[in-house]
Amino acid sequence: MNAAVLEEEWIDADAPRPLDPLDVPKGYELIDGELVEMPEMGAKSSWVGTELFFRLRSFLEQSKLGIAAGSDASFACWPERPKHVRKPDVSFIRCDPNRFVLPDVNYRLAPELVVEVISPNDLASELDEKIQEFLDAGTRLLWIVNPVLRTVLIRRADGTLQLLNDPAELTGEDVLPGFKVALADFLPKVISPKPENPAA
Repeated sequence: MNAAVLEEEWIDADAPRPLDPLDVPKGYELIDGELVEMPEMGAKSSWVGTELFFRLRSFLEQSKLGIAAGSDASFACWPERPKHVRKPDVSFIRCDPNRFVLPDVNYRLAPELVVEVISPNDLASELDEKIQEFLDAGTRLLWIVNPVLRTVLIRRADGTLQLLNDPAELTGEDVLPGFKVALADFLPKVISPKPENPAA
């Protein structure tokens, strides 16, 4: 993982320097004032995150419980850490979608749900730290999706955990009442190899 001091990174960047010091460039998070490059998502992880986002957004369009945000959404919801910005793969913000005013840069409230899709370049310790930070900020439900093992680890604000294995069904519990989706519906399809033809 590459890190650089915020001011130095933006002064040297080819892109125009952001006007807002918390307007973190794409592909980066801001860790206590330090720009940190996010690990690149592999093809499977990116596909899974997109599938979950669209299923979540479709549900919210009907339920009106709030809005879904994708991997570019940034959160600065740690008042005691004013130079701290995180970007989950998928998130849910509880609000009245007809009245909620989208921020120009960062969401200042903690998402009710955070989804992290494990990618080949993720480090377990860094992912755990990020998850704990969202729990500390007030996130009530986290889904950690492993596309290779075809599992979802559920972490809740009360400290309980649950591991789901394909073909289990994932639900929104009391955070997203009524939401449910089979793991197989958002994980990559499993293609069984064709049996070899017996010799004539």
